[in-house]
Amino acid sequence: MFSLKERLQQILLRDNILKQEDLDRALLEQKDSGGDLSQVLVRMNLISEDDLTHILSEGLGLPPIDISRLKIDPNVVKLIPRDVAEKYQIMPVSKMGGNLTLAMADPLNIFVIDDVKALTGLSITPIIARSTQLAQAIERCYAQDAPESGETLESIIKDMRDAEELELVKEQDLDSEKVSVEDISQDAPLIKLTDTIIQQAVMAKASDVFIEPLEKTLRIRYRVDGVIREIDQMSKALHLAIISRLKVVSNLDISERRIPQDGRFRTILSGNKEVDFRVNVLPTVFGEKIVLRVLDKSAGAVDINNLGFQPEDLRRLKECADKPHGMILSCGPTGSGKTTTLYSILRHIDSPGKNIVTVEDPVEYQMAGLNQVNVKPTVGLTFASTLRSILRQDPDVIMIGEIRESETLDIAVKAALTGHLVVSSLHTTTAAGSIVRMVNMGVEPFLICSSVIAIVGQRLLRRICPKCKEEFVLSQEMAEKVGLGLKGDIRLFRGKGCKSCLKTGYSGRVGIAEVLILTPSVRKGILQRAGELQIKMAGRREGMTTMREDAMAKAFAGLTTMEEVLRVTAPDEPLKDEPGV
Repeated sequence: MFSLKERLQQILLRDNILKQEDLDRALLEQKDSGGDLSQVLVRMNLISEDDLTHILSEGLGLPPIDISRLKIDPNVVKLIPRDVAEKYQIMPVSKMGGNLTLAMADPLNIFVIDDVKALTGLSITPIIARSTQLAQAIERCYAQDAPESGETLESIIKDMRDAEELELVKEQDLDSEKVSVEDISQDAPLIKLTDTIIQQAVMAKASDVFIEPLEKTLRIRYRVDGVIREIDQMSKALHLAIISRLKVVSNLDISERRIPQDGRFRTILSGNKEVDFRVNVLPTVFGEKIVLRVLDKSAGAVDINNLGFQPEDLRRLKECADKPHGMILSCGPTGSGKTTTLYSILRHIDSPGKNIVTVEDPVEYQMAGLNQVNVKPTVGLTFASTLRSILRQDPDVIMIGEIRESETLDIAVKAALTGHLVVSSLHTTTAAGSIVRMVNMGVEPFLICSSVIAIVGQRLLRRICPKCKEEFVLSQEMAEKVGLGLKGDIRLFRGKGCKSCLKTGYSGRVGIAEVLILTPSVRKGILQRAGELQIKMAGRREGMTTMREDAMAKAFAGLTTMEEVLRVTAPDEPLKDEPGV
């Protein structure tokens, strides 16, 4: 399976258009200066635009077009603003039904296609055209189609330099609980730009949106399936407007730019889909950086049966969750799905006969039937103080969003010892490592043995795109690298890369986990203050499946790739046969 860049290189060398040394020189220039390889080749005069057009046409299987001979319908031209067409070197050619044919100088840029799709609401069919012809067509078509009403992006930026905050304050009469992106995108292109960034993030199933000021530009990046992708770089002049806009809808102080701020807002997208955004503003040397955590409300309804646990691990975890008291911990780094696991456990045990209270910072998913508390340390509402008050309200189940300090851990352990079921998360790399972390935080081993009943260590792997999934034979080198002692052909799966997955071969994520049950053997090791490795060994002898073993099982099942297994999980130590720890 070859990438688009590799296919382009193959054609250049196969047809003797370039020598290997010229191609190497272009690749080095691309590494230093950035940009697409096709643009670098033309800039270095190694190939002509005509040759590039034919090469891209053959390599991508897309038809070329001489756009200078086309007469384009003015109504089609209006679908894309001039500044967008000039920036991306694109030109709308024709519209049939819900499909827009788009002439592009660089059809390799998938993000441009996604931007135009979000802007127009149409499916995009790309075709290839010379960049010089596109520039002439843009000048010709848009000169005859000056905007009849409304402001250009440039004029809005100019106005904002004088009265930017005054204009944005007008948005404060919006309902702070539910801000409809579609309803408020009618007033100005700048507002529409901000809302498009938000909409595209949801469409791309991003977990985070990074709006970052650099020295001369403003960079937009999404984290999709755990990997950060740069979406666009735009004028630095837009920075203050976008930041202020997001501060207003998040109920933050737009005049305060010296200290970090936290907020949240909710959007209603098409189809009445509600999505929450957690907002964090951080002052940097080049201006305020905003990170939006996308909290899709539909994700809060995940069933514990659909999280990808191995059948035996799922059975054991459910048994622990059904117990009347004790502590269940979910551990892993940020973005490993801990909150989803905690909410799925609460959904599994929720009933009208139980008093369930959560304390979080902040409340990520609002779940019907639960009493959810959002801590506010600035006014003294900390995890510890909230937990003390919760214990006076006779709860059956307590969920603590994250145990960060010794005081919260001490209260949680005591709550588990006094007849409450406590579920919480802890930042450690493995399930066994949570035991060592709790001891280091000051909890006596005998209290851990008496309170903790199960620990879930987890990660998220990228899932193979189902639309371009293909089977292949694993190389012997890779088999040895992952420690597979199997003989003969090992058949696995991978994604070829398609438009649906943005040529990555991955779409969505799948969870892997290890469930450490505190059996008598494990408790014995804890009381003896055994290390992480010894506790892990004891758990494995009691039937615990490690994260590496779970990941390998999912690779053989065709859910993920062996590359993801190696990227995310660490190898397991050889399992020793001696009894005990």
